[in-house]
Amino acid sequence: MITNNDNLSFEEAMEQLENIISKLEEGNLNLDESLTSFQKGISLYKHCNGILNNIDGEIKLILKKEDGTTEKIDFIEKF
Repeated sequence: MITNNDNLSFEEAMEQLENIISKLEEGNLNLDESLTSFQKGISLYKHCNGILNNIDGEIKLILKKEDGTTEKIDFIEKF
């Protein structure tokens, strides 16, 4: 059963995802446990990706111009 990830911070979700990856890489899980872990991992990945997508637009750069003034631009527009 996949649990709701809405209350997890990015860091908590990443930690859980890393633990799942480690367990899967060890190869000691049976097929059902592997499938359940894989599904939970996908759910955590989507949760983390959603958090990153939401903050993506919030990242700003402050650039100093030659005349000494500053300009604030969206990070995505610059790169």
